[in-house]
Amino acid sequence: MPGRAKSATKKRQDAREAHDDLMSKAVSAYRAELAKKPGIKHRGLRTIAKDFERMNFEATGNYIKLSHATLARLAAGKRSLAEMNAAKSWLSKEETKQVLAYIEEIGNRGFPLSHRRLQEHVDEICRARLGNDFPGVGKCW
Repeated sequence: MPGRAKSATKKRQDAREAHDDLMSKAVSAYRAELAKKPGIKHRGLRTIAKDFERMNFEATGNYIKLSHATLARLAAGKRSLAEMNAAKSWLSKEETKQVLAYIEEIGNRGFPLSHRRLQEHVDEICRARLGNDFPGVGKCW
């Protein structure tokens, strides 16, 4: 939004997305290195991490630190922390977008949005996907 500073939360979210994007590119590069024929020298985890840090800094001017240990774990097929936390969420990304659209619509109409009304809307979405046995998101969701 022009004319307004980003919140600290939004800055962290943008930084995390940039880090995850760069890390996925590094994972692809490392897997390509592992696919090389035997006998051909390939770059290691630390070298690839440092190369991608340098390339990103040259391209954007922002330094993003990549951990070689995280690179190894992701290259081995493990899930990232963000993916693990997303799997534990009651709502999927699409459902979250629906909730945000609902909040925006209610705000544009001028109606006050209470926590209870929002909770009822989220419960309705979750019950549609998880069935009537869904107990509700609870008090501190």
